[in-house]
Amino acid sequence: MWPTRQIPRPGARARIRHFGGQSETVVIVAVRDGGRRVEVSCESGERIEFVLSRATASFTAAGGSGGPGLELLD
Repeated sequence: MWPTRQIPRPGARARIRHFGGQSETVVIVAVRDGGRRVEVSCESGERIEFVLSRATASFTAAGGSGGPGLELLD
């Protein structure tokens, strides 16, 4: 049986979805906790960590609810 969602991997492209419809293409630099936690690098050099929500099966910014989301592209 294959996974029903994309598996994050270092070097893959992703998109941060900010509130207000803005988005930013980033690169995954680290994958931890069996793929449930990823760290991305923005064009500005900033690094942001995202965690996989068990409730929605989507990645959201670590450290709080209501932050930006992450969409895997590759």
